[in-house]
Amino acid sequence: MQSTEQILASAPGSSQLPSTSQTPSRVLVVEPHPTLRTVLVQRLRQDGHLAAAVGSAMEAVDLCREQSPDLLVSAEILEQNTAMRLAQQLGCSVIVLTARSGVEPLVSLLDEGADDVLRKPFGLEELAARCRTLLKRGRIGLQEKVAVGPLEVHLLLRQVTLSEKPVELSPREFALLCALLMPPGMVRSRQELLRLAWPPFSGGPRSVDTQVLTLRRKLEQAGLGEGGGITTVRQQGYRFSIDNI
Repeated sequence: MQSTEQILASAPGSSQLPSTSQTPSRVLVVEPHPTLRTVLVQRLRQDGHLAAAVGSAMEAVDLCREQSPDLLVSAEILEQNTAMRLAQQLGCSVIVLTARSGVEPLVSLLDEGADDVLRKPFGLEELAARCRTLLKRGRIGLQEKVAVGPLEVHLLLRQVTLSEKPVELSPREFALLCALLMPPGMVRSRQELLRLAWPPFSGGPRSVDTQVLTLRRKLEQAGLGEGGGITTVRQQGYRFSIDNI
């Protein structure tokens, strides 16, 4: 069995990783779905990580006999194992990818010791950003809330409040709002929003326009003012403006 570094070094595209003065972080993706597995590891390699991907917990354990990864990105439920148990076996931080809905599963996974939880479907850029943050901060903890004026977005629980009153959003609307808020004031093109808030190979520019329309309507109804704080920038995209609050 090859070591983690040997497999990563021989992976397609590994010779094109960006140069860095720091030792690249080792990230292991464990995902049964082959297409999603490939897309995730390719995106993580773009950030300069030494990333490898396998389809089962058994393969992960075999691969990491000599050296544990710095971060595990794993589907919650694996054949004869779970992401949490695998992280304990490997002795590393873990981002759990879950398909379960509702707040309770997220709270349960975090209470069990997950460093972060992402609900499927999720955007590639959101995953990449969370990996960067977790690798940078170690186990100190992730940012839990983003506040812009009276609007608060609770990232881990995926809840939005306006003046402490809940705003009900769909998972896609929530992801879209996060993309517009990080950071607020930045113009995001439709293609950027697709990468940030849609899963791979899904959606299109019209999907973005439709979701922006529904998000605006809900934020307006919640009391955020005309347009819900979201402005259209002609021939560029959309921006969430603090000035509109």
